[in-house]
Amino acid sequence: DRGTGVHEACELVIKGITDFWVEEDIQGYVKSFEHWWMESPEVVVVEQRFWDDTLQITGQVDLIIETPDGHAIVDLKTSYKQSKTWHAQGSAYAMLAKAAGYNVKHIYFVHLKKDGKPPRIYEYPVDDLFLSVLRTYNHFYR
Repeated sequence: DRGTGVHEACELVIKGITDFWVEEDIQGYVKSFEHWWMESPEVVVVEQRFWDDTLQITGQVDLIIETPDGHAIVDLKTSYKQSKTWHAQGSAYAMLAKAAGYNVKHIYFVHLKKDGKPPRIYEYPVDDLFLSVLRTYNHFYR
């Protein structure tokens, strides 16, 4: 619920809507997002689902932004700490977005802070990690 509420509030910020109510327990995360948002990234996509029928996978990307050398996948996180799965998740999103025609050059995970402080930005390489994980999973469980 927390992540959904934060994503919905951040989408309002992206759309330039400033007069909205936010539940007290997520206000800090939204403030943290606003610190990052002040950098004024050029947004290409907000909350878009991609899929691959061959691999039978789908994923919903929080944002795709424009950078000087191409597109960047942006995923917003509200968890307590960084997860080892983020790189694989970003790799999957990049693969799906590339297949849809986006020129993905970066993967950023914006780790929002509960206390409203500026978020920590994690950048992961655009690589084939997800496909390696999927092949390994299929080897052992299919």
